[in-house]
Amino acid sequence: MDSSPLPEARVRKMITEVAAYFEKERSLYLRASEPLSPTWRNMLERYFTKTLLGTLKTVVLEGARIPPPPFYAEAVAMSSGRFPDFVHLASVTYLDIIVFNDAIAPRTLFHGLVHAQQMIFLGLENYAGFYLRGFLKTRSWITIPLEVQAYQLEARFARTPPEVFSVEQEVHLWARNNRF
Repeated sequence: MDSSPLPEARVRKMITEVAAYFEKERSLYLRASEPLSPTWRNMLERYFTKTLLGTLKTVVLEGARIPPPPFYAEAVAMSSGRFPDFVHLASVTYLDIIVFNDAIAPRTLFHGLVHAQQMIFLGLENYAGFYLRGFLKTRSWITIPLEVQAYQLEARFARTPPEVFSVEQEVHLWARNNRF
């Protein structure tokens, strides 16, 4: 597919579509969601606010997989195949609900919580805009600054011994320094 920049009107329309997709999926999974268990909350409270941990919900799919979004074929074409296949992702964060294709794992949960914190701080429309514009710039989801931050913070969390830090402060710092 042509890698030239898209017209701004098309980009804005795509951002609206991505935001609407997140809201629709959140409402779809809400019925099956469960609060984060006390064990997970206790493990993560050094990194995330009690408010986020108290409102976040999870869904573990059993016998099903997260389906690709409606814009999936276009994203694959735009990235020359470098867009993830949703059925193989560990999880997807839909605002305050993280949907897991398989069992919840600490690193995957942490990564999803980083995205939830980013969405809370930036707002859904801005998050979708930063995500889409990051993708359009490099045509690869792994280099989107929101993903870069989530993977970097996840790696810090996974160190032995683990480094303690505030994800909320890290998200604010990246936003203040225009890193998204």
